[in-house]
Amino acid sequence: MEAVPVRLPAGVPSAAAAAARLHGGIPALVGEPLLSGGDLRDAVVVMSGCMRQAGGDVARSFGEVAAALTGPEGGSRSATLDLDALAEAGLAGDWRTVMAAATRLDVDEYALVTVLDYATRSPLRTAAGQVADLVATAPWGRGSCPACGAPPLLGEMRGKEGDRVLRCGRCATAWPYPRIGCPACGERDHRRLGSLHGEGEGEHRRVDVCDACHSYLKVVAVLDQLTPAGLIEEDLATVALDMIAVERGYHR
Repeated sequence: MEAVPVRLPAGVPSAAAAAARLHGGIPALVGEPLLSGGDLRDAVVVMSGCMRQAGGDVARSFGEVAAALTGPEGGSRSATLDLDALAEAGLAGDWRTVMAAATRLDVDEYALVTVLDYATRSPLRTAAGQVADLVATAPWGRGSCPACGAPPLLGEMRGKEGDRVLRCGRCATAWPYPRIGCPACGERDHRRLGSLHGEGEGEHRRVDVCDACHSYLKVVAVLDQLTPAGLIEEDLATVALDMIAVERGYHR
């Protein structure tokens, strides 16, 4: 999705506001107007054009969403739909609001969630890069992303000690998190935490699991920080770990 245009408004994100949010325990980018409704519509059109070349069901779903957001004269299919609010929901990962909008647009709700997720990732990544220094120095003990608030997609094992660094799949931010701790619920009792892995893979790939909330997180050893595209590729490459965790009753 590198073709999705990124046009952040002037002065956005606000460094001062981002610092204040982090100081108050709020993700740095929450509430920042990173994407207008018009820019969202344009991004979806670009994405739909890219997917059309590949063809198939996914391309058809993207095309239906683009058609719903862009009428013959450039307007929304629903005259009462607030595209700015839809963009805000996509940035915040408020998928319930997005699913409700899908009913009004007469498109598949999961297709709309997927399209908005990817349409908002580029501005989130760009903005996260601009507040990276603030995020790196802010005290943040949560398992959610300090930049955009999303849950981690993966964990990275780094260094000789195998320190765990969480990675956001939406904005690609990296932040440290204790090895003995559940990013989902905060559980710190080692008796309720564990790990699963394939035969002989424990030092390279594993699933950290929590018996308090039954969540799991895949963790992979890296030499260098994964790129945004590398995060997605690694998530797909470790689907066997998902199967191991799901078969034992854990969920993401």
